[in-house]
Amino acid sequence: MDFNRIDKDLRFSIENFPFSLDIDQALFLNNPEIVQKEREEFTKNNPFKGPDHIKVKDIFIRSSADDHQIRLHIYQPEEFDSHKTVVYFHGGGYVFGLPEQVDYQMFEMADRLNATIISVDYRLSPQYKFPVPVLDGFDALQWTIKHGKEHLGIDPDNISVYGASAGGHLAASVTQMANDNGIKNIKHQFLLYPVIHNKLNTPSMNEFTDAPLWNKEYAETAWLHFLGDDKDKSLTYSDLTHYSDFKGLPRTTIVACELDPLRDEAIEFAQLLYQAGVKTELWVIPGAVHVFDLFESSLTEEYKQFLYSRLF
Repeated sequence: MDFNRIDKDLRFSIENFPFSLDIDQALFLNNPEIVQKEREEFTKNNPFKGPDHIKVKDIFIRSSADDHQIRLHIYQPEEFDSHKTVVYFHGGGYVFGLPEQVDYQMFEMADRLNATIISVDYRLSPQYKFPVPVLDGFDALQWTIKHGKEHLGIDPDNISVYGASAGGHLAASVTQMANDNGIKNIKHQFLLYPVIHNKLNTPSMNEFTDAPLWNKEYAETAWLHFLGDDKDKSLTYSDLTHYSDFKGLPRTTIVACELDPLRDEAIEFAQLLYQAGVKTELWVIPGAVHVFDLFESSLTEEYKQFLYSRLF
């Protein structure tokens, strides 16, 4: 791709970032557990210290599928607004990541909005393929609804789900599953550069094959790990366009990046919501690449203001 198309301020920040965010493709494909361990160790060895008035704790809940204990990593201000609760899903292609990787973003969001954030440490692929990560997310939502008031003092009838990249896919998938089960507690889904489907055939996916931070080869590998032998199938809750009740979904905000392979599938998803009559806002950020918000830039500041003004 033409790297001059990247917003100048963002490009400078990426070029001067002190750590590499590139993925070794051979390891990603053949030994993802090595990259998982490296990412986990890096995050744990570089902890972020948030403000003292934001309390952080872990609650473990039992999976409905087995005896696994799903960790909910919770951020809550001392003076929180009980009507502002976010169930958050981190990114990482369903293969990498843990809640602490975006600690600084969660602390800031909790502080700015006086919100409780429940960040879900869902299980990762290829050790746990679809639908396990989605079921973990749905279990987290159900716990929040059933026990959130007792344990956290929140209003369980007013929940926003928020996710980035694969986490955006998970947020939307959990929202579809909730709708199919008659659960209407999710009032808003906020999807940041979300993964939508495994077709890998959009113009943006085929254009940005050498884009920084995420590209078609990474996407192919991630879907292989997530779906295994079903990697080419359209499955409900995996292919988010393969769904029969869009009209039942809640208010939706989608943020896509102009120079992201995932751009066009996010636009496609927004169109399906528009056509179903769902109140939907789509923002395609000019000059932005995948995970742009991890870098200090004017685009990131503009995005944060947008997020804080839309989340509830």
